[in-house]
Amino acid sequence: MAQSPTPSARPARTLPARPNLEHLKNEAKQRLKALRARNPQAKLATAQLALARAYGFASWRQLKAHVDKTNPGPFDGKRVFAAARAGDVEAVRRAFEAGFDPGATDDDGRTVHQIGKAGGNEAIELLARNFQECETRAPDVRRAIDVIVTAAEHGRADELGRLLDRRPELIDARGDGIWGRTALHMAAWRNRQACVRLLLERGANVHIRDYGDNAYALHFAAESSDFETIRMLVEAGSDVVGDGDDHQLGVLGWATCFRTARADVAEYLLGRGAKLNLWSAIALDRIDDVRNLVTRDPSLLDARMSRNEHHRTALHHAAAKNRPKVVRLLLDLGANARAADASGTTPLTLAAEAKADADLISMLQEAGADLDFRAAVNLGRYDVAEAMLHAEPSRLGPEGDDTIALHLAVSNRNAEAVGWLIAHGVAVNAKRVLFDCNHTALHITAENGAIDIARMLLDAGADPDIHDDKYDATALGWAEYCDRPQVAQLIRGRGGKK
Repeated sequence: MAQSPTPSARPARTLPARPNLEHLKNEAKQRLKALRARNPQAKLATAQLALARAYGFASWRQLKAHVDKTNPGPFDGKRVFAAARAGDVEAVRRAFEAGFDPGATDDDGRTVHQIGKAGGNEAIELLARNFQECETRAPDVRRAIDVIVTAAEHGRADELGRLLDRRPELIDARGDGIWGRTALHMAAWRNRQACVRLLLERGANVHIRDYGDNAYALHFAAESSDFETIRMLVEAGSDVVGDGDDHQLGVLGWATCFRTARADVAEYLLGRGAKLNLWSAIALDRIDDVRNLVTRDPSLLDARMSRNEHHRTALHHAAAKNRPKVVRLLLDLGANARAADASGTTPLTLAAEAKADADLISMLQEAGADLDFRAAVNLGRYDVAEAMLHAEPSRLGPEGDDTIALHLAVSNRNAEAVGWLIAHGVAVNAKRVLFDCNHTALHITAENGAIDIARMLLDAGADPDIHDDKYDATALGWAEYCDRPQVAQLIRGRGGKK
């Protein structure tokens, strides 16, 4: 029979309503690492006993029995993931309510949240997100985690060490809020090498994915950190493949498809087992690899990137990365120059946004790509755009086909294009679907923190109280949720409400 804490116990910490045994086991292991730093002969049982007593139990056995009683029955993760893929909302809800870890991943590295997103099942996606963000930790624990994560993010290694001396069990704890990132995530993302080294020496887990991107610390390091940070994480055992992230690119894709393609990082990762796919091969301008991949599987010409990249084709991606040789190859292999992504954008428009080489743009036009309204605006061909608008004034209206140009310009932080569109009467309050959500352009500024563009939209009459169709939230709600205090303050000052 499960026992409650002994009457004389005065617990220093409080268990959540539905404690997770795996989390407690990991917590005990972290305590053991801290103990062994002082006493190499320390045993796991000692750490487990200390943890049990911290929660007010006389022994680890009593703590485990209490957890078993609270969460009856083992979880069959495969069934939970199968239910998520099948859209069985109630089955997934029951699993979460009984304590199923929302950070658990299937064989493809995806959480229930990612499965819901990828399958377009909003009910599953939002349910999983709610449980990811559900906060059951005591206020003092939350505060301790916050200062640990903040110290790691800002590179305060000495402070971080002292904090972990006091609370070693919190080394892998997720921070509050939407992202659910650990101290290691934040230190790697901000390239705080001393903090990364300290965390790894203390036993930080390199296999934890965050909630926002379902990414390891190595994903974030691959995107922007110095080589040394990447090397430390790889040598600590991080997964160099990293399938299952929200962008569906893997670690190599993060090193090559965002910002600039990091050829030196790519070679290092490939030498340690990373997988080259079509998207990373294009970004690296590896023409022979692109040819071989498409020759082996011609369907790749029609393959689509993730929702975060608006489901672009290979030709879109090559145009956006300004890869003329790859564009030429893909066109020769039969790629459709007029293909539209989920936002209705063509490869030519993306090339214009990227200020790609003139010969690349010419190639696309010769292959049949039209200089549409959005491409004209992004190329600065305002004479052409004005002629199109004169011929069809409604194209920028509430129901206009090109009103989404405003949303895309805001998403890309293209203030010049935003200003031109406002000056030419774009419907600033129109909602359009971007990233699977029907929302206004002002919502986008609340997500990406584009304060100057938010001000431009509000000055042009943007209504801050319009709700999006997915989360039923205003732009102020988005700004607070996405931790954009400047945008939130601006919207409040203009009378916006949640």
